[in-house]
Parts: sequence; C-alpha cells; structure tokens
Amino acid sequence: GDNDLKKQQRPFLTQFFSPIFLKAFSITFFGEWGDKSQIATIGLAADEDPFGVVLGGIIAQALCTTAAVLGGKSLASQISEKMVALSSGVLFLVFGLHSFLSVES
Repeated sequence: GDNDLKKQQRPFLTQFFSPIFLKAFSITFFGEWGDKSQIATIGLAADEDPFGVVLGGIIAQALCTTAAVLGGKSLASQISEKMVALSSGVLFLVFGLHSFLSVES
C-alpha cells in the first residue's frame, strides 16, 4: 500500500526508468547531439544501408561507453576526484591556449 503510493507520486519517467539510467541517457544523448560523429553518420546513411549504419553506430557507441565506464571505474580507485578535476582543468586551458595561438590572422 505505502510503496504503491510512493510509486504513484514519482514523476512519470522515473516510474519506468531508474534515476541513474535517466542521467546516463541524458548526458550521452545531449553530449552526442550534433557532434561531428553524428554529422558523419548522417552522411554515411545517405550513401549506405541505413540499417547497417544504425547497427554499427549502436555497437560502436556501446563499446566506447563500456570502455569509458570500466576505465573510469578503474581510475577512480587509483586517482582522487580532485586530481581528475585539476588535471582536466589544466588540459582545458592548455588546449584553449593552443587553439588561440594557432589561429592565423
């Protein structure tokens, strides 16, 4: 009785999908939307069998995500979150500076 009431009060999507599923889906979907690989996939689908393009894209994304999750899990046990944030910030600045300096006027 009490469990059913709690389930009815949750938002519609979270009744069917866990919060971590929704987070992972949202991050991946919006992160990939409109990127270069999606544009390349559109071009490939224009010339080739769309079913093969969809299947290849799904398998490739699944493999990349699996590698990222397993690699991230492994690194998380060896490196602190603070170090990851610091090193990614430094790399972001280095790449930004490189892009700024490499622009030809």
